[in-house]
Amino acid sequence: MTQVLVAVDDSEHSLHAARIAYELFGDSASYTVVNVTDQHAMMWGGDSLMWGVGYPVMMAPEGLIGVAPPTAGAATGAASVDAASIDAAMQVALDVATEADIPNPQVVGEVGDPAQAIVEAARHHQADVIVIGSHDRSWFSRLLAPSVSGSVVKDADVPVLIAR
Repeated sequence: MTQVLVAVDDSEHSLHAARIAYELFGDSASYTVVNVTDQHAMMWGGDSLMWGVGYPVMMAPEGLIGVAPPTAGAATGAASVDAASIDAAMQVALDVATEADIPNPQVVGEVGDPAQAIVEAARHHQADVIVIGSHDRSWFSRLLAPSVSGSVVKDADVPVLIAR
């Protein structure tokens, strides 16, 4: 049985990639759907500045989770923020898998660098192929945030299918 790892976010490109994965591999494959929350981007990205806050703000797909001023103890809130981030990531993966009609997916939520986490998830789940979506971005956007799909292609030990 082919083990397919589908890497998703909450974009239409990911939904398209998940649908393509299922069309290509069908019911005979086993699916793992993974979503990775990039905690550094959540903490220091434009979202915190949008809220007018100069210290870390945790954002998830559903909105503001919590604000941690620089003087707050890092150890006290870190575990709960990670658990909330993982739960949010798992929910995104489940939503995409459900909408793409992938039968019986194993849903995985991770926190960390997206490309590294996807490659590690593929190793851990013994994936035969990774399916990931891609979209056009401006040169400035690529300069600030390198392509996740490009990094996965570079680092993966298994074939990577990029769905555009």
